[in-house]
Amino acid sequence: MEEDLASNIGFIMGNKQRQRIVQVLGSKGKMASEKIAKVEHLPLLPVKKLLEEMAKRKIVSEEGGVWCLTESGLEIEKEMKKRT
Repeated sequence: MEEDLASNIGFIMGNKQRQRIVQVLGSKGKMASEKIAKVEHLPLLPVKKLLEEMAKRKIVSEEGGVWCLTESGLEIEKEMKKRT
């Protein structure tokens, strides 16, 4: 479990856009991909791709077009706050 968390932290920390998505979901809660793209001033297609990549690692989950952090995602967000 710890190994997965460390691996996922590296996965998120290695990409500024992934970091921004985790931060916005952590601070603002559940959001549609279009809203994430608008808030973070990022193109929609890359945001959707990044969300899908993070969903495969169980960092985020989607229900009815709305994305949120999973338990793992929340742990990663806490760790990111410690490191900044």
